[in-house]
Order: sequence, then structure tokens, then C-alpha cells
Amino acid sequence: MRTVSIVLASLLLSLSMLGSSHAGSTYKWINDKGNVVYSQHPPAEGIKYERIKTISPSRSSSKSSTAPSLSARESIMKDKAAREENALVKKEMDKNNAERAENCKLARDRLRFYQVQRRWKDKDGNIKSLSDEERMKKLEEAKQQVTDFCS
Repeated sequence: MRTVSIVLASLLLSLSMLGSSHAGSTYKWINDKGNVVYSQHPPAEGIKYERIKTISPSRSSSKSSTAPSLSARESIMKDKAAREENALVKKEMDKNNAERAENCKLARDRLRFYQVQRRWKDKDGNIKSLSDEERMKKLEEAKQQVTDFCS
């Protein structure tokens, strides 16, 4: 009877160790020959290694087991960074769109000016006038600016 209990105890102990090796972590490192090594036990001291979380077989899900698993904190930080990046991009795009709208307004005003006016006063109050050739050149430039900024 005593031998049966010893055999049962050793069997239970070996089964518990077998189960814990599958539910534990996997370790990854590069050996001295440059090969990548995966093991259920960490390497000898002094060797840099990476601890890889493994999923217990009893907790398998519909997701692929080859997909990298992120901790909750890493996932939250990644989401926060993506939101901040999107907010910065949106802010920059809004700023660019506002500048573009202002440039469009200026280009249209300039086009109307050259379509109607041939003479204007400069900042010193002197009256300036354009020749037909200069006016046509200014009109073409203004049309191009309207095309660039308003479309």
C-alpha cells in the first residue's frame, strides 16, 4: 500500500511539473554560435534573454497564437499615442486648411482687382498704372493662384 501511495505521489508531482511547464513563460536568447534558442527555463547567468509570455492551452481563444500579446499598459499607451498623433495630425491639417482658405480668398481678390482696375494708389499715395501686357501677366498669375489655392 505504501508503494502505491509513493507511486501516486510521484506521478502527481510529475504531472504538476509537466502542466506548469506549459503554462509558464518561454525564454528566448542567442547562444554563443549565433543561434536563437527558445526554452522553458532561463539561460545561465550573464546571458541576455527575453521573457516571452505564453498562453496556457486551457485558455486558448479564437485569436491566433502567433500574434504578439501586449500587456494592458502597453496597449493603453499605444492607443494613447495613436490618439495624440491623430489629434496632432488633425490640428495641423486644420491649420493648413485655414491657411489655404485665406490664400484662396486673397488670390480671388487679386484676380478681381486686376480684372477691374488698371490704376491704383501705392502706400505713399502715388497713382500707379499697368500697361496692357503687365496687366495680362498679372491676370494670368492671379488665375494660376486661384487654381492652386481654391481647388
